[in-house]
Amino acid sequence: MNSFHFNGSHYRAWQEPGSDRVRVDDAIVSVQPDGAHRFVAGLQGRSERLHAVADGDRVWVHWRGRAWALERVDPTRSSSVGGAAAAGIAHAPMPGVMVSLLVMQGQPVAEGDALLVIESMKLQTTICAAIDGVVAELPCAVGQSFQRGAVLAHLQAVEPAP
Repeated sequence: MNSFHFNGSHYRAWQEPGSDRVRVDDAIVSVQPDGAHRFVAGLQGRSERLHAVADGDRVWVHWRGRAWALERVDPTRSSSVGGAAAAGIAHAPMPGVMVSLLVMQGQPVAEGDALLVIESMKLQTTICAAIDGVVAELPCAVGQSFQRGAVLAHLQAVEPAP
């Protein structure tokens, strides 16, 4: 069994022995390989195509034009829980070019809001806010190239009102 942190929530996942089915908490997902880093996932009669690449304890999933980071929770390392996403830092999932900035420095954003669009290998990906906050920094300009892991946006967390 593996534990994952995604979008502020914690999930448990494991593959059912001898099958192509993965149990994520109480849901059962069938997963079929469809080429290098490509998969077809089925849930409740619907099939979706996605790309997935593992990078250490992080799995980047590209689905419906967005990149999602799944963080594997390793109970032996405290830094794996929360990580950069919880700190409000959006890293580049792959090398690419900045296509557009959808927010401005100082702008408030909610978790899940689109921040910017990048392009890599002719594939455009929307990078979204991992936390509620205010845009503190956008270090890349439109048209600028960057490497995998580069900081694309930094959000300052908003403290909840009392």
